[in-house]
Amino acid sequence: MAASSSNSGRGKGMVEGKKEAKEIQFNDELQLEFILDAGIVKDCELSLPYGVQLTNDKWNLFLPLLGFEETLIGFLKEEEDVREGIQVNVYDRGGHEFEMMLKKWVKDSNEFYVLNRGWFSFCNQHGLGQEDLIALRGFRHSITDMLSFVVTFRRMR
Repeated sequence: MAASSSNSGRGKGMVEGKKEAKEIQFNDELQLEFILDAGIVKDCELSLPYGVQLTNDKWNLFLPLLGFEETLIGFLKEEEDVREGIQVNVYDRGGHEFEMMLKKWVKDSNEFYVLNRGWFSFCNQHGLGQEDLIALRGFRHSITDMLSFVVTFRRMR
């Protein structure tokens, strides 16, 4: 794991939802400036935040197709095949980097995106578990051009 530093984002809006999701948006704005100040966000473009509540599966972060695809619009390149899986970097609010895989899965005729191969480490390091709320913002890394995400969270326990 590599480390970066800094803290508050300039993207606006949040997937409509619970009061807690709106509180995460406020906390996002206060804590994500580092990701822009560090110079790793290409053209200072962050996606709108996508909020989701965690399940009991700490190995995979399941992201419903509807809603999350809006987070990827403009960031996913045509040659990137999410059905095969693509390497992504995920940053926490402290600027620490986690390597993960983003895949598009079909299960029981439902389609969704999954972040794995590193999600377990992210959850363990941050003490995250079932029912905690997270918000993801997508961006392209200014140096590597890799699809990346910054994740903020609120513990509900």
